[in-house]
Amino acid sequence: MQRREVLYSKHALDAQQSLEMLLGNVTDSSIADSICRHYYLDSGEWMWMGTPRQISLCDALDSMLQTHIPSIGFNADVFELSDIHQNLELMHQPDSVANLAQTMATLELALTRAYLKYTVGQRFGFTKPRQLFGKDCYDIELEQADSAFTQQAILMQQTLPNLMKFVNEAEPADTAYQLLKRQLTLDSTDEARHRILCNMERLRWRNKKHPDEAERYVFVNVASQQLWAIGPDSVINMRICCGKPATKTPLLSSEITYIQVNPEWGIPQSIIRGEVSHHAGDSAYFARRNYYITNRKGERVDPRNLTSSQLSSGGYAVRQRSGAGNSLGRIIFRFPNRFSVYLHDTSTPSAFKNDRRTVSHGCVRLQRPFDIAEFVLPNADEWLLDKMRLSMDLKPKTQQGIDYRRKNTGAIRLVNRADVDPSVPVLIDYYTLYPNPQTGKLDHWGDPYGYDKVLLNAIKPYIP
Repeated sequence: MQRREVLYSKHALDAQQSLEMLLGNVTDSSIADSICRHYYLDSGEWMWMGTPRQISLCDALDSMLQTHIPSIGFNADVFELSDIHQNLELMHQPDSVANLAQTMATLELALTRAYLKYTVGQRFGFTKPRQLFGKDCYDIELEQADSAFTQQAILMQQTLPNLMKFVNEAEPADTAYQLLKRQLTLDSTDEARHRILCNMERLRWRNKKHPDEAERYVFVNVASQQLWAIGPDSVINMRICCGKPATKTPLLSSEITYIQVNPEWGIPQSIIRGEVSHHAGDSAYFARRNYYITNRKGERVDPRNLTSSQLSSGGYAVRQRSGAGNSLGRIIFRFPNRFSVYLHDTSTPSAFKNDRRTVSHGCVRLQRPFDIAEFVLPNADEWLLDKMRLSMDLKPKTQQGIDYRRKNTGAIRLVNRADVDPSVPVLIDYYTLYPNPQTGKLDHWGDPYGYDKVLLNAIKPYIP
């Protein structure tokens, strides 16, 4: 050991210079490489080749990565493990190394890059979904590799138990990920393995809001075109209709804060421009759909007095009156999001019979919306629920509601809004292979937006 200490010390300056030259070829193309480069350029202490006593840490990391990386279906060569292993063998006999300084620098950099690439990738994802799918399709706030993570990675590397703990705990521990990882050992076809790998990667993108830790939450899986309302004692499942491929339902995470009964539909400007504006001047069109137009002052405008270009200019709003036939149906669940998409009822329930239900402009239509109302209002008294039913022209369940219906003819409008307090998390996501929240078994669904193809292309460099 003393002889090794002398050799390390003798070549330390040359090794540092070699490392600085090697860093010139490291770009910031990945988070891991960015952390690595900035760490050494900021005079960070050597993590692996600082002293001969650290060789056991190097061997341990090499051994762990040789085991872990194939177990997640990835190619060890992408992490330069063959070169690392060969150079480590040399470093066990440093007297015989022709260029010790260069080998020390090469191994130091390769070990740090492999260590960070694996732990950052497992902890936060090897890809970035907003870059893959665009900010108009993906708006889930994810956990990121910040300075606290970097400091922890450096600190945990200093002892063997902590190093093993940090590497092992970087991998997602949730049941869904572990089921997929186990399935990877059972499926041998490329198609099946690729589907597994895509969904394992999705599970590495960790939602900052953790909706599944709430007592109750709503999970919408766009790929399966289904919704699950998951509570402490039960799970409600139903079909949904979601956005057409041209008007995809965005993936997002939010919280349902209130319900509207008999909502009006404020038609988005994109729909006004694309579908409504060319009907300017046709008052019958607007009357049939129960639409009305207002200017910026909120004043009603006769459609006969507008041209198509005026209506598509953005200076006018078009709304659909509430009630039967409204595109939002009789009830809508509101939650903050920048896309103005929501969960709601529909005036065309026949679409739920179809296997392919990508038919909306982006919102999520519910097969049994009142079940969701009861779910997000678990403490509501029966009379409130009956007032909502009566306002939606549904059959009341209480005697009070039955008596009220008998005494009042015509449209009943007892409730316009119900606050959801506490708010209920809602997650709209996309999995083509995922444990069914009711059965716990892996279910395979389609890929209506082609997102698996995009994701597979991004992780292809990691796949053998």
